[in-house]
Amino acid sequence: MYKIYKYTEIKDDLVKLHEIDPKFIDEEDGNYFCIKEEDTIIGYALVKLQDNNYFLKRVFVKEGFRYKSNGTKILKFVVNHARKKHIDKIICTNKEIEDFLKKYGFKETGQYLELDNIQCENQRVKEGKKVVLSSIIQNIFLAAMKIAGGIFGNSRALISDGVNSLSDVGSSIAIYLGIYFSNKPADEEHPYGHEKIESIIGNMMGLFLLITAFELVKGSVTLLISGEYETTPSYITIVWAAISMIVKFFMYRYKMKVGIATDNSALIADAKDSKSDVYSSGGVIIGILLSIFISPVFDILVSVVVGLLIFKEGVSIIFETSNIILDKQDDEFINKIENYIEKNTPVKNVHDVYMRKSGDKIFLSLHIRVPKDMTVYNAHNLADGIRESLILDFENIKDVMIHVDYLID
Repeated sequence: MYKIYKYTEIKDDLVKLHEIDPKFIDEEDGNYFCIKEEDTIIGYALVKLQDNNYFLKRVFVKEGFRYKSNGTKILKFVVNHARKKHIDKIICTNKEIEDFLKKYGFKETGQYLELDNIQCENQRVKEGKKVVLSSIIQNIFLAAMKIAGGIFGNSRALISDGVNSLSDVGSSIAIYLGIYFSNKPADEEHPYGHEKIESIIGNMMGLFLLITAFELVKGSVTLLISGEYETTPSYITIVWAAISMIVKFFMYRYKMKVGIATDNSALIADAKDSKSDVYSSGGVIIGILLSIFISPVFDILVSVVVGLLIFKEGVSIIFETSNIILDKQDDEFINKIENYIEKNTPVKNVHDVYMRKSGDKIFLSLHIRVPKDMTVYNAHNLADGIRESLILDFENIKDVMIHVDYLID
């Protein structure tokens, strides 16, 4: 259990805290981030807010609980809280725990140790939300324009394209919710975080596109069979389709740029959908022109083609996001990891490297072989060094689990 106490709230436990931690600091203006087991405090971090920064004055874990990742859990607790409070950085002057803090990502800056990338994930959330909100507004405008233009301009193809834009509104809302929930901090029940929600939302979006495509094709085929397609579209419908084509192109460029920059699979999937909309709007223009100059049947045929394009994109999105959910291995990335370790460390045997991707974060597990006469202490330090180096040099790696094997003669 985790809890934040003010100094006045923790007064009853002061005697016990002084007993378990001889260097306990009485700080009336501080916050005590505590971890409890069976209602007993087993560790804490003393934090003081100053100039929109957290000053980490002490981290302590009770003897007997120091080798169960409780220190790391306390730090995560502090960092997650800082993120929610929009704190710029965490600063520590306590050099006694320098090695421990550096493993977590703190960097030495003169007399201080600082963790200054706290809000990087929040920036990712802001960019994602900004793109999706823009997409929702533009798709509502396009859907209304095309559906109304199709009804008054007698073009079923344009109406189908408008319904497609309307479905994009629903998928964008789903992506917005996905970005919000997927960036909730990791907790005890979800130690790998919530980023995979992005892939789940992407999958749902693909399914939504399949349903939309089916309904569009079904309606158009019914009209073809009945032969009720004698009305010729008006010229103005070409203008509405052209406007849609231009807007969708710039939407695609914007979404793809931010999606790649933030490694957001749901946003990239939405960008690809916008790209397919560019082609479908172009097809609508061709269909309307053929309907005007040759036969109205082309307007219906194009609406079928638009539906099939939407279906194809839906299938593509489902396959792509499912690969992330199913932890498909990236052989190129794994080769980079193996080469990096063999080039920068004494380890020459790296094997069983596996990756798990969650949103833009990568969790690695791997095995290394060390000389059989190497001490546990040295093997542990070597593994820690590899883990820290990978996390620092590969931006998207969030954590690494290393199993140590011995070299066979």
